[in-house]
Amino acid sequence: MTRFIFRFIPRFILHCTSSSRRARRAAPIPQWHVRTLSMAATALLLSGCALTRTDYERPALPLPAQFRAPIDGQDTTRSAGSPSHASAPQAATSHDASLRAGLQADLQPWWRAFGEPRLDTLVAQALAGSPALALKALQADRDALQAGLSAANRWPQFAGNVTAAKSRSLDGGKAALASDGQTRTTSGASLGISYEIDLWNKLAAQRDAAHWQAAASAWDRRAAALSLSSQVASLYWRVAYLNENVQSAAEDLDAANRVVALVDARHRAGSVSALDPVQAQQDRDALAGALAQWERLRDVARHALANALGRPAQTRFAESESLAPARLPDVAPGLPASLLAHRPDLAAAETRVRARLADVDAARLFYPSLTLNGTATTGSDSLSRLLANPVGTLAASIALPFLQVQTARFTTALARNDYEQSVIAFRSTLLTALTEVEDALSARERTASQYASLASAAALAQRAAALSGARYRAGDIDLQTWLDAQRLARQARRNAAQSRLDQIDATLSLVKALGGTLGHDG
Repeated sequence: MTRFIFRFIPRFILHCTSSSRRARRAAPIPQWHVRTLSMAATALLLSGCALTRTDYERPALPLPAQFRAPIDGQDTTRSAGSPSHASAPQAATSHDASLRAGLQADLQPWWRAFGEPRLDTLVAQALAGSPALALKALQADRDALQAGLSAANRWPQFAGNVTAAKSRSLDGGKAALASDGQTRTTSGASLGISYEIDLWNKLAAQRDAAHWQAAASAWDRRAAALSLSSQVASLYWRVAYLNENVQSAAEDLDAANRVVALVDARHRAGSVSALDPVQAQQDRDALAGALAQWERLRDVARHALANALGRPAQTRFAESESLAPARLPDVAPGLPASLLAHRPDLAAAETRVRARLADVDAARLFYPSLTLNGTATTGSDSLSRLLANPVGTLAASIALPFLQVQTARFTTALARNDYEQSVIAFRSTLLTALTEVEDALSARERTASQYASLASAAALAQRAAALSGARYRAGDIDLQTWLDAQRLARQARRNAAQSRLDQIDATLSLVKALGGTLGHDG
């Protein structure tokens, strides 16, 4: 292609300048002017070819230096990746900021009702950095752009082109010599306008369908933000629950080591049999395995939390050490069913019903369509006389789609089927919403009473274990009885903590089921 450019451009410029000389009867143009112009035109074309291609640049990846290397979650710059990726495309900064602002405007900050500043920070980071949420936002933007593209059918459509051709006779005939030596140049230009008159509101139905689809995608984005914020809150409190269990298991292991030392001393003194040291060591080893299990579960929860925030798995954030600081927000009494209007998934389902209905309206309109077309063309053997022979044309075309009977019938039936599916999907979403609210309300009520009972049971079990330890030291009971009392106390403590976590999860499920509200804002 480069060789063609270097050969064709100088000849084309020479032809244009010679035609211009003949038209103006001016003095000859120096050859160095022609060479300069050809070099400039060639450079311009080559630069244009370069501008049409975009160099690939690998997206910035938040890769850590190595596995199992902790990363501070508060440092949002150094952990973003390698230095080459630290300055990721600046054009995306304003777009990300707009997406973040839109999400925060759409979603009520329900998580602040817990009164936990660290949770507030994590949710804000998740809304700003989650790749899944960013993808949902871009999908919503795409549907909005598609709706804008569909809205263009209400305006006339313009088209234009310019043509130029150079032909050369291969037989060397006299006809070719008479035209322009051995070559012939033709040029032309055209400008057209087309406008379809919306006689039956078919184009308006298409615009409505695109508009409602864009609105449904916006609701999907809000639903994703609500789900993400609920997931982050759940993982935050689960990490706190696991921190509490890890700490408790570590204390139980220390207590078991003290029991082993006590039993060994009594065995050396001949106060107990050889069975007691074995039982004490068995209990200690079981507690060591339980501690490792709790630490593994905590690592998994931490990784899931980092992933939800769009950060590497080994990123560490500020954590709560137990569920004790958790303050459950109050729920407004007598929640009205109208609160379901806050649910974005329900709003998205209803909006899609309207979009499919508009599709049905557009599909069943197989009436004639009227399109007005206007063109203006011109052509000449010389570029200097390109506009000398303009020709204008105005035409009207009528399409008769109703002649395609089978196509019309099946297209309408398909659109009607999609609409009926959307109606059933909306009803299913509504029933699911009602079920989720009832389940969450029931779970919140039942877990509240359950936690009160289990917390009391845990306190009593701990008291019983302490009394059993005193009796064992006094020689009133055997070691196994004391170990059983300790095991029951540990299990009761675990049950109470799990019930507290279930109570928090029930509250989070209720918030999500109500669309990000607890009923206080009506």
